[in-house]
Amino acid sequence: MTVESAVTQVLLPAAVVAVMFAVGTTLTLDDLRQVVRRPRAFLLGLLAHTLLLPAAAFGVAAAMDLPGPTAAGLVLIASCPANVSSAVLTHLARGDTMLSVCMTAAATLTSVVSLPLFVTAALAVFDAGPATRLPILPAATGLFLVGTVPALAGMRLRRVRPATARAIEARMGGFALAFIVVVVAAAVWSQRANVLPALLRAGAPALLISALSVAGAWGASFLVGLPREQRIAVGLECGLQNFALAAFVALTLMRAPALLLPAVAYGIVMWLSAAVAVLLARRGLAPRAPR
Repeated sequence: MTVESAVTQVLLPAAVVAVMFAVGTTLTLDDLRQVVRRPRAFLLGLLAHTLLLPAAAFGVAAAMDLPGPTAAGLVLIASCPANVSSAVLTHLARGDTMLSVCMTAAATLTSVVSLPLFVTAALAVFDAGPATRLPILPAATGLFLVGTVPALAGMRLRRVRPATARAIEARMGGFALAFIVVVVAAAVWSQRANVLPALLRAGAPALLISALSVAGAWGASFLVGLPREQRIAVGLECGLQNFALAAFVALTLMRAPALLLPAVAYGIVMWLSAAVAVLLARRGLAPRAPR
């Protein structure tokens, strides 16, 4: 096994497991019960994140006639569950933080099925190269093992040893994310001749996808009359994606670094739309729900 394969096939999945375990330690069954008692916002946010964001990626890629690897890479990152930082930004925007945490956990579970389906569809629609494939069953199994199982284990630890869970959340998640950043930087460096053109091609479409998703989710929440705090949570949930899982799929499951470059572009610009949403929410400029 080469050093590169050891990193992408062993160390990167281990780091993603650590991140997802840390995500699980933030959630309890009592939190889920509270959300289930008011399921409208939860279901709307989950559907918007699972369907709206990938649909926006497909639509923008087709409308702008993007190259196959760029289009497929944007669909990949759009199909990932939300980033754990969405709860932090929701808190800063004075939104419903617990709703955000529960939607992130649920999207992590559903992505086991939805992510391989959307990425496989993107590879069929957009020509990303004959060697670029994502077998659905192995991909779903891999996502289940590195995403769902660690998150459930983290929830279990939170239930039986809450103090230990909080300590792990604070330390393990940050270390693992730092390692993932190093791995991704190395993968981007290996594609350095293509980095700048790929980022230039994907930057504007990525920003458009992110902005459309946040605005669409916020608008749908407004139309169904959700309270302001829940609209903030739903909107931000659809703007921030789990880059760690995108890196795992592109580098470990598919061994296609070229697909990671559009995800890098999205990972950069998604903070712009999220920052605008937070600023608007904190200044009270978000539209009020109809009475």
